[in-house]
Amino acid sequence: MKFYPWLKNPYKTIIKQHQRKNTHHALLIKTQRGLGVFQLIWHISKWLLCNKINGIEYCNICHSCKLMSSENHPDWHQYMKNKNETVTIDHIREMNEKIFKYPQQGQNKIIFFSNVQKLTESAINALLKNLEEPPEKTWFFLLDYSNVTINSTLHSRCLIYKLFPPNEKNSLNWLKDQNISNKIFNIISLRTNQGSPISAKNFIQNGLFKERKNLFLYFLKSIKHQNLLKILPILSVSKTLLKIDWICLLLFDAIQIYFNYKKKITNFDQLELIQFFSYNYNYFTLNTSIQTWNRCRYKLLNITGINNELLLLEQLLKWEKILGFVV
Repeated sequence: MKFYPWLKNPYKTIIKQHQRKNTHHALLIKTQRGLGVFQLIWHISKWLLCNKINGIEYCNICHSCKLMSSENHPDWHQYMKNKNETVTIDHIREMNEKIFKYPQQGQNKIIFFSNVQKLTESAINALLKNLEEPPEKTWFFLLDYSNVTINSTLHSRCLIYKLFPPNEKNSLNWLKDQNISNKIFNIISLRTNQGSPISAKNFIQNGLFKERKNLFLYFLKSIKHQNLLKILPILSVSKTLLKIDWICLLLFDAIQIYFNYKKKITNFDQLELIQFFSYNYNYFTLNTSIQTWNRCRYKLLNITGINNELLLLEQLLKWEKILGFVV
């Protein structure tokens, strides 16, 4: 079995609970994106559906394993394959028609919801009934990428398993094994992506590291000229939400320097920018700046049909005022 190294122990832990028959029929994994959690669920499911398991490993040769490998297993039911897909009460009704029947391959049935935030309220209410009185031989797996409890009743019906990113040293070793050997790039990429090794790898290979560096180059020039509108073209052209995140991370670095906490800053290749903010502004101004950017990001994400460039222009003018560039 090929695994991301940080998933090996969670896999063993969950499988051994099943072996001891000391687990819950519904496992809700609270985690963050970029850790490959789908791979964890898939391997656990394959073990549960295997007809010839060997300890904690599935055989990979039985008919059930081959059906899983071909993504055609009749007892494996995944919802939200598309990240934009929403699960409605109709999906739950459709699911009920399948899970209350005996497993077609004679082992277990797997129900997998890849993002509980995509379940409508009516879908959650319908699902709660199944979680309270689950069908025989049915295992539910749910992923929650939110930092807050979206639905307390849903959480109360499940066993909560928290999956965290590996420590920075192990992540750096993994990136090195992937032939990504620039340690400075790797550390910055990991910290920019909340410690996720997979996201850090994509960040470097997909050119996002270069885009970030280019944004901060324009940002530094605009600061020196006290004209933040200079960054509007590069900010609005693409990946606007990501670029707002990068600006907020840099401002948070400035807050850390302001309080003389330098150990874990993210953008340590941008010390000139960070020091400008930490030396010229207090915590209140820096925090207010982050809050205004977060509000701008929320509007861009949630208001349909909004004029992105106009909103960003308004935000930059507002920020100039906060920083005292405009009297």
